[in-house]
Amino acid sequence: MKKLDKHGEYTSMPLSEIEKWYKQLNKEYSLNLSKYGVKLPKRNSIKALWLIFLRKNKGTLVHKDTISSFVASIKPNAGKDQQVRHLASDGWYILNKGDKIPDKKSTVPSGYHVLITTESPKPTFLFNSLKRAGRIAAKNFNELKAVYGFRCASCGSKEGEPHFLEPDKKTQLQQGHMNPSKPITLDNLIPQCQICNQAYQDDFVFDIKGRVVAVASVKPVLKAEKEIQDEIFKELQELQERNVP
Repeated sequence: MKKLDKHGEYTSMPLSEIEKWYKQLNKEYSLNLSKYGVKLPKRNSIKALWLIFLRKNKGTLVHKDTISSFVASIKPNAGKDQQVRHLASDGWYILNKGDKIPDKKSTVPSGYHVLITTESPKPTFLFNSLKRAGRIAAKNFNELKAVYGFRCASCGSKEGEPHFLEPDKKTQLQQGHMNPSKPITLDNLIPQCQICNQAYQDDFVFDIKGRVVAVASVKPVLKAEKEIQDEIFKELQELQERNVP
C-alpha cells in the first residue's frame, strides 16, 4: 500500500479544493453511509479537515504529523495531537494503528491512518449497527453477513480466514438456504461457508442460528442405517394412523 510520509509538499490545499472535497464527501455520505448511522463532521470542523485530507489520499497510508500540518495550515491554533482515530468510531472506514489492511498480510503501522472506501462503513461499525437492529435491518446479503460477523452461521468460520475444519482452505461465505422448499429471499437465507453449504446441500432446514431443525428431503433418511430407517418408518406409520379419521 502506498505511503504518504511525514514530510513533503502535501500539507497545503486551496479553500476551493477543500470545498470541492467536502461536497464530494457529503454526496458519498448521503448515498452510502447516512442510513447506517455514520456521522458526517460539520463543514468547518477540524474533523472535516481530517476526513477531507484522507479522502483526497484514499487508499494511501497517511502519517498523523502530515495531517496535523495540513490542519495547522487552515487552523493555526489547532492542537498538534490530532485524534484522527475518532473518525473510525463515527463509522468511517478508516484504519488506524494495528488494524489489518484488507487483502494484505500487513497491518497499519504506528502513527498512520488510511481511508479504505466511502462506499460502506467500517465493517465493525456496520456489524454493531446491524446487530442492534437485527436481521430485519439487512437490505442485501452483504449486510446479512455483517449481522453474523462475517462468519458461517453453522460452523463459525470467518470469511477470508482459514476454515476451522479445513485450514488449508480460505473461508468463502455463500447464500445458505434456510428452507429449500421456500423461495430464495433474504429472510430465507443465512451465510454459510462453502464447506457447510456443500455438505448440507438442500437436504435440511435451518433456523436463523444455522442449526438444523428438520430434514428437507428423503436423502438423509436413505443414507441412514437400516435401524434408523425402520424407526423412522415406524414413527411415520404411527403418525399416519393417528391422523386417519
